[in-house]
Amino acid sequence: MMEKKASNQTVSKLVQLISCISESRTPMRLQDISENIGVPTATAFRYLNALVEEGLVFQDAATNRYAMTWRICEYGKLVRNHMTIRTLSGNLVSELSVKLSRGVSLVIERGMECVYLDCVYDPTSISGGVPLQRIGLQAPIHAVSSGKLFLTEYQESDIDLLISQKGLVQLTERTITTKKDLMEELRRTKNNKYALDDQECEPGLRCVAVPIYDYSGQITAALSCFGKVENMSFEHIHSDILPELRVVAEEISFRMGYYE
Repeated sequence: MMEKKASNQTVSKLVQLISCISESRTPMRLQDISENIGVPTATAFRYLNALVEEGLVFQDAATNRYAMTWRICEYGKLVRNHMTIRTLSGNLVSELSVKLSRGVSLVIERGMECVYLDCVYDPTSISGGVPLQRIGLQAPIHAVSSGKLFLTEYQESDIDLLISQKGLVQLTERTITTKKDLMEELRRTKNNKYALDDQECEPGLRCVAVPIYDYSGQITAALSCFGKVENMSFEHIHSDILPELRVVAEEISFRMGYYE
């Protein structure tokens, strides 16, 4: 057990070392590195030598300082090519849908519109047995809960561009169609860290969404839960649905490299 604990600590310190050097704008001294990650200089030296041998770190011959090589970018590129958001989410979307007995969607933004990467639901409980064709579907960003999350990261000039290029199309009698109302809704959404669509996209359906963050801390996707209005009371959303949504969104964010 002690050996396993020591091994875990070594890996943890190696990760801290890589983070430390990566965040530095200039090559670092051995002493500064050891102090930063809280290990003796001899230990830091041993870690650095191992990383140099693997081609991940180089030592400047003139200053004896250390910095990351670009080889680590290769690993990042491979991960981005092979592991999409849909792949990283695995079975989490379908498992959550079963757990909540509601529809659950994984949504991204493309060209100022929302695109559904995944959507799992029981047609008999959502649309009277008629399947909703959502995967691959594009939806107006202002009229769905996921879209409102993406819009919280827009500048006001971006909102103006959205309105001029896409318009605020009215899909139902509840759809937001003015800039003033949209800006107020986005302020609420940003403060709450979740978004609601109360029959704004489809009559009779209510939806709530939470953000998924990537390694840069930006909202890269959204996880939403939807169902009939009578099965999605606001009390039920806050007490039962939001906590479960957030747990899964945090797990996907972690897989996307987000770390608080």
